[in-house]
Amino acid sequence: MVWKIGIGFRNKSFDAVVFSDKTWYLLPIIVLLMVLNWAVEALKWKILIKNLKPLRFKEAFAAVLAGVSTGIITPNRIGNFIGRTVLLDKEIKIKATLLTLLANLSQFVVTLFFGCVGLLLLGGTYLQNAQIVLIFVGIFTLGVGLAVYINPLLINRRPFNFFFSDKIIDGITFISATKIQLKLRIIGLSALRYLVFVTQYVLLLIAFDQQESILLFYGSIMVVYLLMTLIPSLFFGKLFVREAAALFVLNQIGIPDAIILITGFLMWLINIALPSLVGAGVLMSKK
Repeated sequence: MVWKIGIGFRNKSFDAVVFSDKTWYLLPIIVLLMVLNWAVEALKWKILIKNLKPLRFKEAFAAVLAGVSTGIITPNRIGNFIGRTVLLDKEIKIKATLLTLLANLSQFVVTLFFGCVGLLLLGGTYLQNAQIVLIFVGIFTLGVGLAVYINPLLINRRPFNFFFSDKIIDGITFISATKIQLKLRIIGLSALRYLVFVTQYVLLLIAFDQQESILLFYGSIMVVYLLMTLIPSLFFGKLFVREAAALFVLNQIGIPDAIILITGFLMWLINIALPSLVGAGVLMSKK
């Protein structure tokens, strides 16, 4: 059983949005996965900051949501460190900020890795020469990101450290001392979080009665996130970059424009906008 809702575009790909009979139970699952998504990120933050300032899970979760709120209005969401560190003592803020960047870098590395896997899963179904270029760029960027993640001291060299203060240099030395076992654990949690929000995207497409193979869905969405990662964005949590990347990739497997735009917007609404509102409430309550 399906439901169709017409929307007012003349292009035939915008004639109707179709909901499947699975929608009523898939949407609550997608929302619950949002909670899991940020819970995993909170666990990453709790583990990383343990030696600097031990936090309860509830405190780490609140800090992560506050970071979502401040990150949404900054390029590539790099401002998430503001919300995470706003309530910390001034003496440890720089080190905490660098730990936030380390957490972000772990997610960056995982996204690049799975994006390249997605390209390989899709094989020769589309992109052709562009696919080869993307794999090359993705692997090169992955290598650089992984090297810096494992050994942050690599950026404490000229010309990178020309403008670094003594506190920043001390902070880089601090995060470089993080044990490799802990860094691998953070990578594992980043991979889990990645699979959670990719699964959300797949479930949304199924909720809108899209019936391609699950493997094709996963491979395509992995490529979408790869493009999102490689393409810089300004504000609103990569909302418009996601839609542009999704239109480019998902059109190739026959997903209508309307479904692509609506699922992309819902992903942003559920995973970024709603948590950022909660995070704003956390920041206001702590003032």
